[in-house]
Amino acid sequence: MHGMSFHFGFGETILFDGWKTTDLNGIIGSMVGIAIMGMIYEALKNYREYLNVTSALHNVHGSQSRVERMFSAVHIVQTALQAVQVVLGYFLMFIFMTYNVYLCIAVLVGSVLGYFLFAWKSSRCDISECCL
Repeated sequence: MHGMSFHFGFGETILFDGWKTTDLNGIIGSMVGIAIMGMIYEALKNYREYLNVTSALHNVHGSQSRVERMFSAVHIVQTALQAVQVVLGYFLMFIFMTYNVYLCIAVLVGSVLGYFLFAWKSSRCDISECCL
């Protein structure tokens, strides 16, 4: 255990006991996987926003009651995607909290690349977001 300070090193347990790294190859492979997780997180955020905008534009909720809207396909899908997004977000936060500089860089790179690839047509601002 390295304590609560940023460190370099190749020996890390990441999220689960089965995900351990012991050498440079393990760290590099994990960095790639973590960067992809960050990109998926950003893709999911932007896809959910796209779903919100599209359902509003097509007035999917037109004359539906509150209960009908709550159990609509769009809201059910959004709820499932919210669950996936929350889990991914916490996984990325826990990975960052290993304080392993290599893994922290991978979280950052994945988030930045994901934002670059998936948020270019969005004019929203992320300043109010608390996590990632």
